Amino acid sequence: MTVMYALLALALGVGAGLTVIVIEEVRWEARRRLPRCPTCGEHHHRHAAHR
Repeated sequence: MTVMYALLALALGVGAGLTVIVIEEVRWEARRRLPRCPTCGEHHHRHAAHR
């Protein structure tokens, strides 16, 4: 039974680690993406001049 608990703990640890990696990857992608402008609706850098 101890081996079963050890394997369960290992699986939970690996699952938590993979979850953290996926969340960080999604956050990094969101930071890299150009935001949609609330004024014109186009994708460009924040503080871009509207001409």
